[in-house]
Amino acid sequence: MTSGELDRVEPEQPTTGEAPQASATPSVPPEPIAWEPDSPVSAAVSVAPRRRLHFRNPFARDRSGPPREFRAVKFVLAFAVGTIVSLLLFAAVALGLSSYYSNRAMPGVHVGSVDVSGLSRDEVIAKVQTAYAYLGQGEVTVTTPVGTATITYQQADRRPDVEVMADAAMSVGHTGSPIGDAASVLRSAISGQSVPVVVDVDPVALATRIRQLVGTSQVYPQDSQVRLTGGIFTILPSATGHGIDEKAISSAIIDRLTQPDAPADLQAGGTFVTLDPQISDKDAQDTVAAAQKMIVDVNLVWGGAPTQTPAPSQSASPSQSPAPSQSPTPSRSPIPTKTFTIDAQTIRGWMVFGTKADGSYGPIADPSMMQAYLSTLSAKVAIPPVEPKVEFDSSGKPSSLKGGKDGTAIDLGATSQAIEAYLDSLYSGGSPGPTVAIVTAPIPPRVTLDSLSGMVKIGEGSWTTVFYPDVSNGNGVNIRLPASLLNGQVVGSGQQFSFLQAVGPIDAAHGYTLGGVIKGGKSDHTGAMGGGICSASTTMFNAAARAGLQIDERHAHFYYIYRYPVGLDATVYGEGPGAWDLKWTNDTPYPILIRGYSTKGSKSTITIELWSMPIDRKVTFSPEFKANVVQAGDSTVYVTTLAPGQQNRAEYPTIGFDTSRTRTVTDSTGKVIHTDTWSSHYTKVDGILEIGVAPAPPPPPAPTPAPTPAPALAPTPTPAPRRRKVR
Repeated sequence: MTSGELDRVEPEQPTTGEAPQASATPSVPPEPIAWEPDSPVSAAVSVAPRRRLHFRNPFARDRSGPPREFRAVKFVLAFAVGTIVSLLLFAAVALGLSSYYSNRAMPGVHVGSVDVSGLSRDEVIAKVQTAYAYLGQGEVTVTTPVGTATITYQQADRRPDVEVMADAAMSVGHTGSPIGDAASVLRSAISGQSVPVVVDVDPVALATRIRQLVGTSQVYPQDSQVRLTGGIFTILPSATGHGIDEKAISSAIIDRLTQPDAPADLQAGGTFVTLDPQISDKDAQDTVAAAQKMIVDVNLVWGGAPTQTPAPSQSASPSQSPAPSQSPTPSRSPIPTKTFTIDAQTIRGWMVFGTKADGSYGPIADPSMMQAYLSTLSAKVAIPPVEPKVEFDSSGKPSSLKGGKDGTAIDLGATSQAIEAYLDSLYSGGSPGPTVAIVTAPIPPRVTLDSLSGMVKIGEGSWTTVFYPDVSNGNGVNIRLPASLLNGQVVGSGQQFSFLQAVGPIDAAHGYTLGGVIKGGKSDHTGAMGGGICSASTTMFNAAARAGLQIDERHAHFYYIYRYPVGLDATVYGEGPGAWDLKWTNDTPYPILIRGYSTKGSKSTITIELWSMPIDRKVTFSPEFKANVVQAGDSTVYVTTLAPGQQNRAEYPTIGFDTSRTRTVTDSTGKVIHTDTWSSHYTKVDGILEIGVAPAPPPPPAPTPAPTPAPALAPTPTPAPRRRKVR
């Protein structure tokens, strides 16, 4: 009860306990009630018995009872408790409603003027879609100096955004906040709640239509551009344009069409304006000036910590390389520190100009060019993983691993980002440190204990080739080294195997030596680095082909080599885009382990085996045949490069012929997986037997002819002296 509230009081009782006496005094109207806030209400009324009405000040002290302050506190506490209880009661009721309508719109919820109470989300969408379908009906008339045209609301893709409105309607009373949801439910139930109508317009569709209407009259502005020409930054000047401001027209139309009350016959228009370029000549000049700060030598530091990026996930799917070995892997030692300098001209060559991440125009280091550079550098410095040694049981199956540790390579993406951040700091006037740390990534071993579990030799997926160590194969080095390199390699499911990549680089630094090669149809026994390696590639080809794997690339030799099966040889040659390679793909669900080994002796062998989980493939080959056979001749030549009587077979007579072999691969159900036909043309080679002879003696020197005497000359007669006659 608040101050000033009328309080009805019971009739006063006599203090003596006697019955009240009827008053003989006539009844008179009560006097006005005088009320003072700070004192009890007093009434000067002498009539009894009577009921008095007066204002009671709850804060005025009642001298006959407890202090007024105490009674006020009791009142406030009672009021607060009552309020809380009421709120809790209302909240319980509201939450009960919210739970009851958990998947439906609360009672009283409207989307605009459409009542969606009690509907599911899909029902709300359907009802709102029908109610506001008219929003897609109408057209905009665009009037410009080039004419008048219309754009229908459908062309602008104007429509009610029913998804957004349905979500807003369903969120009333379902936010997850107990107090907020309770208040929302009560408000909705008492007075209703309405979510706004949302209209969607496709700005791209609208801009495209406007471009079609006015684009032919446009002369678009040309932004100033920076180009790198001959190592020099050149600026292409900007140019203003003129035409109708398409952007302003689009913005005005969108602003109006997104309003639910937009008319069905909207009017819009535009005039010719000058179109300024977004990038002025000064902007380009300032950009070039700032870009000059980036043209510096950049020092890359390799080494220190073993790695700076987390290793890949240890759980590998069948399409990924197997996880690292489960056997203990020795930790990698810190990498020896090396510094590499990217010269300023290389940095300059990376520069392109365009929109940067912050939306400004400026220089950007081309990521693809940076990563190509880093890839070349990584090939020089990368530390390959040490593959664990595969140990085999008595039956020849892989049984365990021994050793192995991670390698280290350059993380191309992370390092290129570090270089870009360094250059950006220079561009913005910062002072980064003197070096950029190369970000490294681990290279885990590819052979793992898990990948070996249950492995078997794949069908007939093994092959052995005989070879004879001599100068034509580097005395066997160029065949045994590939076998060693291939041993233990793993080809994951879906991965492609490249022979040249698997055994390269093929150079002296990696253990190879000179060997034979066919040049111009003739054999050069020491004419190529790695010559003779084709014995290894042919062995690998036959193992993969007989395992039923997908063969991607194979090339026949120039002439037939009798040590290889007819039509099933595989030569490799060269490097780069024009190289002849041997490639196959592991099209099985499991990783494939390559086992390669060789024997020694005057008659040696190389063997390649492919191990994996059983795949149940059957492989058949068509029979051998030789067509268009051309017989080879043989000849003897005498050379002085050999000792007299010594013989050397420079070429063996080899017939020429054509052949083809067809391979069919089927699965366990008989379904054909692969059908391949490999055609080969072998050119005939005439034999040449060289026999040493003594050099022919030089011819005797011709005798020196005697000098021919000159003819004698007759003496010239001396005239006789003249005699004078004496008289």
